[in-house]
Amino acid sequence: MKYTIAIAALLGLIQANEIYDAPANATAPAFADKKAMAKAESDEDDDDSDSTDAQEDSSTDVQADSSTDAQADSSTDAQEDSSSDAQADSSSDAQEDSSSDAQADSSSDVQVAGDDESSDHSGEFFEAREHGTGPLDKKYERVVPSHFAEASDDLFMRSMIKTYALEGKNKDGSPNGQFFMDEATTRAASGEVLETHKGLKGGAKADYLKTYFPRTWAHFDVNKSGKVGVEVMPQFMRFLASDQTLSL
Repeated sequence: MKYTIAIAALLGLIQANEIYDAPANATAPAFADKKAMAKAESDEDDDDSDSTDAQEDSSTDVQADSSTDAQADSSTDAQEDSSSDAQADSSSDAQEDSSSDAQADSSSDVQVAGDDESSDHSGEFFEAREHGTGPLDKKYERVVPSHFAEASDDLFMRSMIKTYALEGKNKDGSPNGQFFMDEATTRAASGEVLETHKGLKGGAKADYLKTYFPRTWAHFDVNKSGKVGVEVMPQFMRFLASDQTLSL
């Protein structure tokens, strides 16, 4: 009986010790866990702080880079705009100066050329109806060349020269003694010859000239200059009349 009580008491003591020691043993791991959690939170705070610092540094760097780039772009654009404006102004000034100079030179050339042309009368002609006209000191007098003026068989040529022909001018505007017939004066002379030598009048003369004059004129005006020498008029009239024996 005594041994039974003693064993029961010993067992009770052992259980009591276990109950007393349990909280202590359980608290150590819990405290370790709390310490670990505290350290983890501290590390997280440090990480957050480092992240914040990194973000701030990055933001600062980005802002600085952006500001620098913006300033550089602005400066570059300003320089380009200034250069473009300067080039445009320079080009405009050069064009205006060149245009002014060209116009001035062109105007001067035109004036000089006009003066030269106005003083050069070569290529102009006196008409037969101008005989006896003009200023008293420069009155135009048509003079028949000597080889046509006196020969008794040159009545036709004198008539052509005095009545129809054009006389050329020298550079100073004086007559040069060279006589030509253009298409209009030759047609008028042909009408007279056809009427006096062929008896054609009115509509018959007009129809004949319309049919045969153009081809006759083209035959003699081989250079297409619009004029022929007055000396070919006898041949011209015989060709037009289709009569090589026609007496003029």
